[in-house]
Amino acid sequence: MNPVIKNRKPPRLITVHSSTRLTPNMQRVIFSGDNLNDFPEGQEGANFKLLLPQPGDALPDLNAFPAGEGKKPIVRTYTVRRYDAATQQLTVDFALHGDQHMGPASQFAVNAKAGDQVGIAGPGPKKLSTLDADWFLFAADMSAIPAAAAVIEELPQDAKGYAFFEIPSADDKQPIDAPAGLSITWLINPDAQNPSSQQLDAIKAIDWPSGRPSIFAAGEGNTVRALRRYFLDEHNIERKAMYASPYWKIGLTEDQHQVQKRSEKD
Repeated sequence: MNPVIKNRKPPRLITVHSSTRLTPNMQRVIFSGDNLNDFPEGQEGANFKLLLPQPGDALPDLNAFPAGEGKKPIVRTYTVRRYDAATQQLTVDFALHGDQHMGPASQFAVNAKAGDQVGIAGPGPKKLSTLDADWFLFAADMSAIPAAAAVIEELPQDAKGYAFFEIPSADDKQPIDAPAGLSITWLINPDAQNPSSQQLDAIKAIDWPSGRPSIFAAGEGNTVRALRRYFLDEHNIERKAMYASPYWKIGLTEDQHQVQKRSEKD
């Protein structure tokens, strides 16, 4: 069993240190506080549960998560972008989907002020553990770029491959400390609420390298499903060499999407 899961700590309350606009559609929030003093190191790219208070409450009821009595907090899934044990600071990037599609977590991030408090639970296991592959392939939209970027920045310096990131505007490009051999292509899609084949089309156009790949694909559900099907059918990729996960789906709220994902697993 993954030691992070086996030794998972109870939910903890953490404090906003700062909140800044990283790109027009990405908000970076840095959390701090003594409750982060035993947060596990080296879990960049892993997800955790963000526990937000219900409307009208100042703090989330951590005792009610996940199945305790009380008013259950609003739960959203986010990624460890960076954790600095020396300063006890946890960096989290929040994708923003425009005012009309902004949910409670995005609203929290945009309005967060130093001293605000929320809860977190986790983190879970890291996304991509196969780092001894011959080459790497990443496909992500704004919701999954924080996870993909965290994994990329842990790759060996001689790693090679491709990354295709779909973003709403050219201004949403962000610096990523990638190995020189990893080519990053930014695909512009100003309307994420309509199905897009840009990532799949771009991947189909590459000269597929020989050797063992390690694949990361995450983001909108329809896109991820099409990518997974392509990898399995056209390149016979082993499932253990591929992380393919839908983070959201067009037309569904986060809660509706989570219900659908659970039903598909069942």
